[in-house]
Amino acid sequence: MTTASRISVCCTTTLLAGCCGPAWPPGGVQRQAVAIDNPAAVRLVACCDADGDGAEDVRTELGTAARIIVALPCAAWWLDAFAGERHWQLPLPLHRTAVRPATLELTVTPPPTSAPLPGFVWIPPGPAVCGDVLGIGQEIERPARVTSFPGFWLGIHEVTNAEFALFLDACGDAVDPQWLDLDSHQCHLRRGADGRWHSDAPQLPVVTVAHAGALAYCAHRTAATGLVHRLPSEWEWEKAARGPRSSTYAYGDVYRQAAANQESGELRPVGSHAPNGFGLCDMTGNAFEWVADVHPAADGANLDGAAPSHRVLRGGSFVLDGIYLRNSLRMKLRPGVRADDVGFRVLLEATQS
Repeated sequence: MTTASRISVCCTTTLLAGCCGPAWPPGGVQRQAVAIDNPAAVRLVACCDADGDGAEDVRTELGTAARIIVALPCAAWWLDAFAGERHWQLPLPLHRTAVRPATLELTVTPPPTSAPLPGFVWIPPGPAVCGDVLGIGQEIERPARVTSFPGFWLGIHEVTNAEFALFLDACGDAVDPQWLDLDSHQCHLRRGADGRWHSDAPQLPVVTVAHAGALAYCAHRTAATGLVHRLPSEWEWEKAARGPRSSTYAYGDVYRQAAANQESGELRPVGSHAPNGFGLCDMTGNAFEWVADVHPAADGANLDGAAPSHRVLRGGSFVLDGIYLRNSLRMKLRPGVRADDVGFRVLLEATQS
């Protein structure tokens, strides 16, 4: 490696004290080594909200070298990336309380120029923090850890009644009545005299969906498009919900009732609140979302060896508030339960180039 292809930046307490005050860096001088591969010569700037007020307080220019080595104070950083007129952000989670590798490695490449299907946004590859970094969560949220993921596409919003109705129409007489609770007042899907499915609230998220109903929807979309649709894993979900800034809630680190559909007591149309930093709506509140995983505290398996009896829900719902809406919270529900505040969101796997 030549000198021109390598840049080394060391952010010391002295260097950053002028822009962040005497309390910076958090936790004293503890720092994390980061190694960034940058084959596309993207211009990178490391940013951090040092005092937790939601504003950018630290901005460290890293340059465009093919290999960047940097030591940063442990905190929730993100990268501002620039390539021509394109700008995007990447998580750079260096939380003190999370289990991290000795050197955090990541590769920066420009995101795809367009989604393979409408309604999806790109979640970039690289590291994310998963779990309770605040010390206020459940035991099953700890230890928090930093884990790297490949890139994927995620639905901008929860699956709506209108979208689920199209799926039911495609199923015809093969609709399983256990997929959703048609008797619930929160279920806004009915089959008309013409044999087709209709909704009086097409833009509300579909709820009262059992886990099997969500899986069936994903399988149908996969067959119809030739592209793999599935439920996200809970860690993929959490990376997406936290956004580039690794936030506690989809909208930031401080609970704000008006920032999402929280405590309202009713569902609202998808996209009624501002999206998070990745462009995703309603990751906090509105409807709980099924993910693919078995809950780690599931209470055993059936005698015939079937899977444990609870699946994970993420994101909270319109009836919750405060700590019960944190991105790291892991709730559980039996997969056959069709609850009034439970829906789902779809992940679209990245195609191989």
